[in-house]
Amino acid sequence: MKLINENPSLGVKLPRIQAENSRLQLIKAGLLSKTKKIIRNHNYVYFPITDSSNITKILKDYEYQLDYFDFPEENLKPKVIDKLRSSFPNEPWNEISIKFDQIGEIGLLRLDPQKTTREFRIQVGNEILNSYPKITSVLNKSDITEGINRIFPIEHLAGEKKFESWHKEYGVLIKVDLQRAYFNPRLAEEHRRLSKEVKSGDRILDLFAGVGPFSLHCAKATNCTSIAVDINPYAIQNLTTSINRNKLNGTIIPIIGDAGSIFGIKNYFDRIIMNLPDSSIEYLEYSMNLVKNGGIITFYQFIRKMDKPDEFISALISKQLGKKCDYEILTCRVGREVSPSKVQMNVDLNILKNG
Repeated sequence: MKLINENPSLGVKLPRIQAENSRLQLIKAGLLSKTKKIIRNHNYVYFPITDSSNITKILKDYEYQLDYFDFPEENLKPKVIDKLRSSFPNEPWNEISIKFDQIGEIGLLRLDPQKTTREFRIQVGNEILNSYPKITSVLNKSDITEGINRIFPIEHLAGEKKFESWHKEYGVLIKVDLQRAYFNPRLAEEHRRLSKEVKSGDRILDLFAGVGPFSLHCAKATNCTSIAVDINPYAIQNLTTSINRNKLNGTIIPIIGDAGSIFGIKNYFDRIIMNLPDSSIEYLEYSMNLVKNGGIITFYQFIRKMDKPDEFISALISKQLGKKCDYEILTCRVGREVSPSKVQMNVDLNILKNG
């Protein structure tokens, strides 16, 4: 059995004398990663960040370097790792990285069944169960997301065999069913970022909404109207439950349907959100027709690490839109690392003139 360390992740390097003030700025902006460890040496401090949005503005008074660094995981309590090391002393622990998220009362691991034994995974599950009092069930995401409903194979490891829970992000309660609907807790900062940009009275179209975290955050933050669309009925069922649980300032209209063909209204929405990183770019022309002149399309797209992000995304947009409209790329940020060879880009596109 062998688990390979994560490849370098996005971070900022600063002189030690500037570290504490810059750390506070990153926390305030919601950009400091909670899943990676801060690295310190005699001269510098390296901060792991969730994406590069507004870094120039946030750290404008500091001498920083934005780059990829090899940050250790900050996923499990030290005592959990110590017990695992004791139980499996022959494993190459200098190479082991265990991805872990707490989603309400559920602990979700990402351990590859092809690279780990069932015995090891169960032991990890039991240690998590014993070390995190609020967790009552430990599951393992055993493969990548599959199918149009965007669900992934799940392996039960320890505790109750349950897949549903309430997850809380910045005061927003989200009903999650990990067995039947898509949800990614590592997008919490992006959910929050977008909610801060939405204005009162905005009309939002949340395509590929999953259980609706973007819509819930936006409607919690301001008096907007968000139409949340997903083809998976279980995702919309979860969203409906969440709408009834939260005290929202805005309105959410959940719809079960094909996000790529359900609307025909032109120039209607102030913002469109497309969280389908495998193929969001393919729906760009469709969204262009739905958004107002001056409206924003926020989309997420996977690209290879070897590609130059700005140039690659610019070329993709140009290929889809060509001269069909006037547009401006407001932001093009490297978001989360998906695999050793792939990252997610977070893009805000302003449609200046459409038709």
